Amino acid sequence: MKSEKPLQFCGGTPEAVEQNEGFAQNGPCAFIYFIYRRVSLMCSEKIALLKWKKIADNFLSVSVGKEYEAEPFYWTTFYYFKGLIIDSGCPHTVEEAANFIEKMKLHVKAILLTHHHEDHSGGAGFFKERFDADAFAPFASIDILANPPEIPRYRQMVWGQPTPFKAIPLQKEMEFDKTKVKTVETPGHSFDHVSFLIENILFIGDLITNPTPVIMMRGENAIDIMSSLRTVLDLNFETSYGGHGIWSKPELKAILSNMSTLKEKIDILWDEGLDVEQIVEKVLAGVPRKVLLMEEMSEGEWSRRNLVESILGKKQKSL
Repeated sequence: MKSEKPLQFCGGTPEAVEQNEGFAQNGPCAFIYFIYRRVSLMCSEKIALLKWKKIADNFLSVSVGKEYEAEPFYWTTFYYFKGLIIDSGCPHTVEEAANFIEKMKLHVKAILLTHHHEDHSGGAGFFKERFDADAFAPFASIDILANPPEIPRYRQMVWGQPTPFKAIPLQKEMEFDKTKVKTVETPGHSFDHVSFLIENILFIGDLITNPTPVIMMRGENAIDIMSSLRTVLDLNFETSYGGHGIWSKPELKAILSNMSTLKEKIDILWDEGLDVEQIVEKVLAGVPRKVLLMEEMSEGEWSRRNLVESILGKKQKSL
């Protein structure tokens, strides 16, 4: 059974979203402000979209997001594999995702989280109660999940503010009804990030969010991402499944090569005396409008500058 078309679920009541005075309403920021307001209003209506695909027997991908002009501003994907839910989607779509799991009569043995970000952990607490299943997370995620900080407003609009829940620390090796799970530390996208090797399948969360990165979240560590890619490439798997894409082992190797080449270019320009802004203009100019929109909407939490600084080894902090 397979879904070719997103399933739309509607629920809740519209909420008023206050105008953000930090965005100009005319001039060069007018387009950014207009989109920001449209996203605010659309997200306030609580319209969730869900699409799914059968990958193999007992193996589904489930992508969720809040609607923005018929499509989510971003999709996030979690997986069901032999009774295990790997990651859990975002807070805005927990009820729709849980209803789907029930509708498909999927037996949930446990929820495994790759990291604490709300688009991956946002459904775990709800799933835990709904399906009477334990939720497991990296040790470094436990306190954050139990006491989530208030996330930036744009993330609240797109994904939703996470609610607290108690998770159990992951072990390096675990077994659920003869399904063996190996936890692999893969920091980079976040300090607490892990991946899961189950049989010959690798679940990588957000280890890779874009095969050709031009923008990076504050707090991401490009050097650690490359190191983590080297770690997983030593594992025995054929395909990796992430929150924002699916890549074969050779494709992951190519992504690592591309990142290494970008690092070489940036290092050379830095050694020649260019500063971060000059390197951005030299290497990362001419990006799609969506990248510029993301930089503006996130107030720099996502930016090309973050990518360059991360590659140069400059430390940043993020929620």
